[in-house]
Amino acid sequence: MRKLNRPQPAPTALGNYNHQTHDWTSRKPSKACRVEIWQKFEAMQGRFCAFCERITCQGTGHIEHFFHKGQKPDGSAPYKHLTFVWDNLFGCCGVSTSNTCGHYKDREGPQGPGAYDPNDLIKPDNEDPSLFFSFLDTGLVEAKEGLTEQSKHRANETIRVLNLTALNGERKRQIDIFKKELKELAEISDGLSIAELNQELDRIKNQIRQQEYQTAVINSLF
Repeated sequence: MRKLNRPQPAPTALGNYNHQTHDWTSRKPSKACRVEIWQKFEAMQGRFCAFCERITCQGTGHIEHFFHKGQKPDGSAPYKHLTFVWDNLFGCCGVSTSNTCGHYKDREGPQGPGAYDPNDLIKPDNEDPSLFFSFLDTGLVEAKEGLTEQSKHRANETIRVLNLTALNGERKRQIDIFKKELKELAEISDGLSIAELNQELDRIKNQIRQQEYQTAVINSLF
């Protein structure tokens, strides 16, 4: 998870919908509106899930409501008013299901996270996740050292509610790929000038930024 800059204004077609008169369904918003939303997502987060950074785009992911639009077990729907609000939407992994991120977050019962307060979760377009999380070269993501108790709780809740630990193995595999590339660079570094070495490091970083789990790789290796 990394800091995202949400493009404004909101997708124009979203203005055609209101939570008081429309429900979010397979046909609402319209196909054209969803295309516009995904174009905005790509400008904001690239073709990656806003939370776990797996490859995600229209057709491989879903439009996620950060504050869940549906009913809680007690029948209340406290965030229904945010159903068509642009600031509440992210591009998220999994078309219809996933064991992490938005689908896991909103899943009821023992296959989901259980009770949580969505206000405790780190919202990456409002806050910088790098202030809350550390990524280890083992693939593990954890709360950063030195946080206040409240910030530590929020970091741990975000990891738990989005089930980000389920991807430890996948992150490690990606980290290992670039760890090997850095090792190979180190073996020839004596023959490179400082400028050439920095150029190679920048090349590797740019390559990482085109791949899944880019934040985990960069933070753990650099």
